[in-house]
Amino acid sequence: MPITLVDPTTSAAETVLRPARRPVGPGHTVAALVGNGKPNSDVILRGVFGELSKRLEHPVEALEFTKESASRVLSEEMTNLIARRCHFALVGVGD
Repeated sequence: MPITLVDPTTSAAETVLRPARRPVGPGHTVAALVGNGKPNSDVILRGVFGELSKRLEHPVEALEFTKESASRVLSEEMTNLIARRCHFALVGVGD
């Protein structure tokens, strides 16, 4: 199922993204936990990941990432690293 992304700060043009097809199953699965840099974002993400892990039938490794600032977008370098190494990402806020 394609994801349609609309940026309200630009023209009305749409960008359609297709999620990467990665197997999530009994093999080695890696999740990215991406905090926005605010207090408690890491606590919230670990809690959500912990609950998700209980529901999955196989182990999932978590890699933690934190944005430099809550007001900034995720760096291209970090985005590319997550795309290369992780099967999915949980992104959260704090406070």
